[in-house]
Amino acid sequence: MPLTAEQCRVDDDIRRAETLPAAAFVDGEFAQRELDTLFCTSWQLLPDHGDDPRPLDEQVTARGTRVPVSLLGRPLYLQRGWDDDVLRAFPNTCTHAWHPLVLGASRGPTLVCAQHGRRFDCTGRFVSQPGFTKLPDFPRDCDHLTSLPIAIWRRMVFANLGVDPARQHSLAPSISGTAALPSVFAEIDASLAKMPAAVERTSAETRDVAGNWKQHAWNFLDPFHIGYVHRAPHGLADAIELASYTTEIYEHSVLQWVYASKPADGFDPAWLPERFHDRAGRRVFALWWFVFPNLALNFYPWGLSVNVYQPIPGRPEATRFVWHQWAIDREKHADRDRRWLSAQVDAEDVDTLAHVSRGLRSGFAPRGRFAPDDEQAAHWFHRNVARGVFGS
Repeated sequence: MPLTAEQCRVDDDIRRAETLPAAAFVDGEFAQRELDTLFCTSWQLLPDHGDDPRPLDEQVTARGTRVPVSLLGRPLYLQRGWDDDVLRAFPNTCTHAWHPLVLGASRGPTLVCAQHGRRFDCTGRFVSQPGFTKLPDFPRDCDHLTSLPIAIWRRMVFANLGVDPARQHSLAPSISGTAALPSVFAEIDASLAKMPAAVERTSAETRDVAGNWKQHAWNFLDPFHIGYVHRAPHGLADAIELASYTTEIYEHSVLQWVYASKPADGFDPAWLPERFHDRAGRRVFALWWFVFPNLALNFYPWGLSVNVYQPIPGRPEATRFVWHQWAIDREKHADRDRRWLSAQVDAEDVDTLAHVSRGLRSGFAPRGRFAPDDEQAAHWFHRNVARGVFGS
């Protein structure tokens, strides 16, 4: 039987609330419902075109260039305008007989479907097709390609599938024009003050890991586990003053931050707003931002680490983990694994969540409760998933 709204209800009062049920992390029907609701009405980071190691924004700089991408199992392509230099995103599906339009990176004022020769311009409008000159009432609106909302922030390209405009939705950042930045990013920028922009993207990897995407998001929002999972000698628990851990909850996002045990491992105070400054001279170790439903932006003195926890259609028990790193300070970036423990924390989290995933499928996984003072972000996340999926 499909999970119901009542079975997944998360009380607004954290003292009374229970977590989502275990079935919500393993049930295929619930996973598909998430794809049709949360992920069709929220901003998602577009993945790279697989054949090109450059960041996506660099692949479509010249007028008329286009590259195919896949987002949550949906084929799309990015297109730079020929006449107006505007970047657009379209479904990579011909409106005639549904063949892919863009099979690889290409450039030109128009593109032609390889199956039947239907031609489109760089704005997605139908241009021509052999055999269709005598049709009445043609082309229809649906014969043109649908232009999807996109936004570019700090050289990252985001798209909103916008499948159901009626649900452009209370949990998704507002869209005010196809090129407008989601409002949530203004909150993030405000927290960074004078932090320099990233110099270059230094690494990009995508791998499949055990555990539902919600497990990984939940873990990111959970300070409780740091003192246990990351307690290894010289681990994250030693690198930070855990007692200073602070969680700030916003409508569509959460900010977590903490002071470093060693001031040398913290931000230059001039990079951050005054509210992060400490009279005792402590310095912020990291700003960990989470944007609902599945984007983590980790700002460190060395740069930015981007995590995306993507659901995999048909595989609710696994997550496609996208990990990009952008350097600001190259010297500190080279030392990130020793001082900021990037690789160690990743390995410890992945191992822990593989164990949790097995527990979820055990048949002995009751709904949990939330510690009122320490798990407010986790409660926020569970509540928003339930609201987003069921619309209540």
